[in-house]
Amino acid sequence: MRHLLVTLLLVTAAQDAVAAPKKAARSSESTPKAATGLVFVANTGLEDVQTLSSSLRHAVGAKQSGHLDEVVWIVYGRAIVALDPSVDAVPASVRQQIVEAREAGVRLVACQQALDKFDIDPEVLPEGIEVVPNALTEVARLVAGGYALLRY
Repeated sequence: MRHLLVTLLLVTAAQDAVAAPKKAARSSESTPKAATGLVFVANTGLEDVQTLSSSLRHAVGAKQSGHLDEVVWIVYGRAIVALDPSVDAVPASVRQQIVEAREAGVRLVACQQALDKFDIDPEVLPEGIEVVPNALTEVARLVAGGYALLRY
């Protein structure tokens, strides 16, 4: 039920952004123009580390395909703990995949609201992680700009 609610929220936000471009322009950044992009939304926590790992591996593969202008990996919810270096339960392989994604040119984005909820200081995040105030607002902005969305 929770996954359905999150999916409905994402679809509704994307529809609202497409139907009312002026309304979607509330963000300080403009909507991406004429770009092909793919957004990997990771909100699965360490309870399913294989899915979390797959989201990173697939983002790297999409970026390396050469078919897209931009690939974005956005993390929020329970998945945010994968970025916390003090959490021992995060496998070294996931930490390495984050580095590999950054090196491959994947834009890595963390949600400030999730960081706050899990009491994670943005200063301790791995190098190259961009923090946005709200992940869903960023997802809606990208979808309004024509980016496709994959949820993990």
